[in-house]
Amino acid sequence: MFLDVLYGVLPLFFVMLIGYAASYAPTFPPSVEPALNVFVFYVALPALLYKVVAQADASGGVPSEFFIAVIGATLLFSLLCWIVFRYLMRQDRPRSLAGMLTTSFGNVSYLGIPVILGVMGPQAGLAAGMGQLIHNVIFMVGFPILAQIMLPAAGGKGHKPSAARMLRTIRNALIYSPVTWSMLIGGAVLIFSLPVPKPLNDTVDLLAGAAAPGALFVIGMSLRRTIDRSFRRSPTPSSSGEGVVKQAPRGSAAALSVMVLGKLVALPLLTVVCLNLLAPQLPAIWFNAAVLMAAMPTSATAYIMAQNDTGDGEPTAMAIVITCMLSVIALPVLSALVLR
Repeated sequence: MFLDVLYGVLPLFFVMLIGYAASYAPTFPPSVEPALNVFVFYVALPALLYKVVAQADASGGVPSEFFIAVIGATLLFSLLCWIVFRYLMRQDRPRSLAGMLTTSFGNVSYLGIPVILGVMGPQAGLAAGMGQLIHNVIFMVGFPILAQIMLPAAGGKGHKPSAARMLRTIRNALIYSPVTWSMLIGGAVLIFSLPVPKPLNDTVDLLAGAAAPGALFVIGMSLRRTIDRSFRRSPTPSSSGEGVVKQAPRGSAAALSVMVLGKLVALPLLTVVCLNLLAPQLPAIWFNAAVLMAAMPTSATAYIMAQNDTGDGEPTAMAIVITCMLSVIALPVLSALVLR
């Protein structure tokens, strides 16, 4: 199993490395990454999700135990992270919330779906789609709302909680998301056996084929920017008027270690425990998809959310880089130990 998964994920990380190397080439200026990201998120990835859902084998249905176990494990782990950062490590509220997000929210869309399809094949597409949807709903909807409630003035932005702001968060993350609509349309085609003209299917196939390499290439390009953030320190004025390097907060190394080990080890293992307790008869495809989704390295989106909602994204940027690099080995090791 170790070699099977290693050989399955290595090509994906090689594409990421190519994207990282391309970010240094003059033919790939910084403006290329946002354009590619828009194409992947609004066109290629929705095409892939529509395809895997519309063509899935739904004879066994979507196990409710899958949702219960994944949601339960993710929420429980997030709560434990908050307790660790806030009360054991004595971090302030913004850093504790950012730490919780960083340790819990993985790159389930751009990396999780390609990894699961690469390791288990297209028959795991429905499980991969449902898994990424659960994680994205929890964090893309739940975290901004939680930040509005707990940090009314984070980063000086004035996060006053209100029903209107919360509804806008839900609308932007769900109703306006092409990922949501692509899965809904694919589900309708699957459930009602709707006929789809061959030219349209062939077009979707072409676009879906660009999703995995496009997403991985974008991750690679963004990695350079994330690394730059990780090692950059904001200057603070000294008494002489000259800028000095801002020192990392006390305990930041320990906090970073918790983020990395929590994301790559603790969350997937807790997910295994919850699956065995709450869904012992879950088919292997759904079990493996849930564990692999939990084991994804920290999402690049987590940096943006931590910076915008808590005013503190530097530790998240470092965790993204480290978890991404270590996941090349962590994923195969985890797979050999716990996957069915």
